[in-house]
Amino acid sequence: MSEICILYCLTKREMTIYSVKKHISEYFGAFTNPSHGTIHPCMKKLLGYGFLNVNDILSEGGKKSSYYSITDKGRKYFADLMMSDFSENPSVFLGEINTRIAAMGALPNKDKEDFRQHCLHALELYEVSTNNLINDEYTGLDDFQKATAKLSVENTKAIANFLTYLKV
Repeated sequence: MSEICILYCLTKREMTIYSVKKHISEYFGAFTNPSHGTIHPCMKKLLGYGFLNVNDILSEGGKKSSYYSITDKGRKYFADLMMSDFSENPSVFLGEINTRIAAMGALPNKDKEDFRQHCLHALELYEVSTNNLINDEYTGLDDFQKATAKLSVENTKAIANFLTYLKV
């Protein structure tokens, strides 16, 4: 998820690592909020793969600032990440799908409908598997666990409704 957030931010303009962290908090803070200790190595990795460029600038006082920008290869990688499979871990899934939907604006217009369909399909699979878990008498879920799982299904339905009526 950190890669998606970083690449999304850099589609807007070139930024320092500090600025990327700040923008991730602003744009994605409701779903994820990676630390500098996560962002810095992730950006170095993206740089190493050629998904980012870095431009080092010295201030008049001699302090170096590194400004990162996304490459065309990075834009392609961003689109591939957006269309990759979602986590099968229920505790990760909802944050991941919300983060990707929030980053949807950086996709080329021609890819937005495919992405929307990709999300709707993932939400449908999640809902079916969670309902199967709720209704399986052998899972041993107590009433609180069932209620929590049902709430999760309701959240997926709300996201699916949002996507269904979203103009892309």
